[in-house]
Amino acid sequence: MAISVIEYQLIRSLREQDLLPLGGDLLEIGEANWYGDISLDLLRADIARLVPPQRQGELLASLERAAAQGDERALLDLGKVFWHAFLAPASITAIDLGGTEKAHKLDLNLPIDLGQRFDIVHNSGTLEHVFDIAQAFRNMHNLTRPGGLMIHHAPFVGWVDHGFYALQPTLFWDLAEANNYHVHVMLYAELKPPRLETLAGRDAVLEMARDGRIGRNANLAAVLRRPATEAAFRIPFQGYYAGRVSQAAVDAWSRLR
Repeated sequence: MAISVIEYQLIRSLREQDLLPLGGDLLEIGEANWYGDISLDLLRADIARLVPPQRQGELLASLERAAAQGDERALLDLGKVFWHAFLAPASITAIDLGGTEKAHKLDLNLPIDLGQRFDIVHNSGTLEHVFDIAQAFRNMHNLTRPGGLMIHHAPFVGWVDHGFYALQPTLFWDLAEANNYHVHVMLYAELKPPRLETLAGRDAVLEMARDGRIGRNANLAAVLRRPATEAAFRIPFQGYYAGRVSQAAVDAWSRLR
């Protein structure tokens, strides 16, 4: 639910690669707050670089008001400034049992219909807290427009007692396989100190494990695009059991235990 250095660098990179649908509708699965591990000067510089001059003054004023306020609500306001800087969204909607008064107080364990679908659906540290995580992934699919983006950021290893689940790379690869999602980005990430490493395929994380390059507290980020054609959500079947992984991955199944 936080705009951390991981989220910032990921969204910044997607913007620079022209992978973000500008001017669309954004849904936050967990209302995003400013984490505080990035200097606001960087956000100011990106506003000056990315935002049209006629919008810069209003956005910078919102940033300064939130920075001066310095409370929990201000961190949520800074999250909105971030989205306006990088997405220029037509609308921002949030599902969050906490959050501001504007957030929909809905249970992600249950089917959700908001009466519209969204160009970007963003999950940053929420789904691991939902017991029926399959329904939560189904909700994200159903709330994303065909051709839209689903952005995930979730715990991978460590994060002791943080939520119900720590998510493995195979989950995202198999989720994409089952639903014909295009995997734009898969990242391994650490917060302290900041570290981001692209996972080019299924075997990349196995090579990291073999070489002792997985830290004590690590995250995964995945950017998935729904196909342009309409399709119902499909539950994934793990690639290992479906015979879709490499021989190296099969060998690592036992070697990495």
